[in-house]
Amino acid sequence: MTNPNDSLEVIPKIVLTTDICSSSQIMEDLLRTESISFWRDVLIELKNFLAKYSANVGSLDLYKFTGDGWILLFSKGFDGVEIMTVIYEINEFFNSLFDSNISNKLDKPPKIKGLTFGMDSGPLIKFEMMEKFEYVGRAINLACRLQSAISEEDIHSGYRLIVSNPLYESVFSKEREKFKNLYPEGIMRSLKNIIGGDDLKCYRFAIEEVPFKILEARYGTDNSDLDVKSELISQIKYEKIDITVGNDVFKGDPDPGSIKSFYVKYINNGQNYEKNAKEGARIQLP
Repeated sequence: MTNPNDSLEVIPKIVLTTDICSSSQIMEDLLRTESISFWRDVLIELKNFLAKYSANVGSLDLYKFTGDGWILLFSKGFDGVEIMTVIYEINEFFNSLFDSNISNKLDKPPKIKGLTFGMDSGPLIKFEMMEKFEYVGRAINLACRLQSAISEEDIHSGYRLIVSNPLYESVFSKEREKFKNLYPEGIMRSLKNIIGGDDLKCYRFAIEEVPFKILEARYGTDNSDLDVKSELISQIKYEKIDITVGNDVFKGDPDPGSIKSFYVKYINNGQNYEKNAKEGARIQLP
């Protein structure tokens, strides 16, 4: 046990948290069919993979198992491409493991499966507790909260990673061109038990295929128009949009007294599309 005379280390780290989607549903299904040992084996294989992977990468620590996910700690100095490579390979390994060892054992496969991720960076306090090294700090708390803030709609749209705004600006924004296929988007999320977490800016990344994606959206007239991309994205429900074009939806009137037009450019299943509509018209996407 730590005592008052022990030294405390303050170490800068990048924190990556993982979580397994629908794990409670999966376990209940396997328990009903007396197949829970297969879930245990998957968790062990995932642990062994992460331990071996972190040892091979170096400066990456497999820190702690929490519920049905893991916390990994990167030393400062990792760039965005290296971090995304780690996330992608962990995600691919788990998906392959799940498909080969679990899917055919389930009576009712979950609608959402795979991993989700949260990330933040900052100083962590390292100390010994019950003969093991532990870490505490805001970066761990925030990374866990960001991961849990990933919604079902995020996942349906391919987004499985949320990173804090400071981490995005310090690591990912410098090389944003390298991540354009991951469609990073600035979003606002409310996080519980986090100082300043009532309306926190963060970024989400699509680490799996994005079936439907808004690229550009404008609303107005030739005299004045608004960029309404974020407002339109907020209308996505399970990869679809069904709205009536108007000021209420886009939260503004760029040219009062005039009939406005709406323009949108989007991706659907890898193809680019464009649509136009007048104010008052119903539009359905994709």
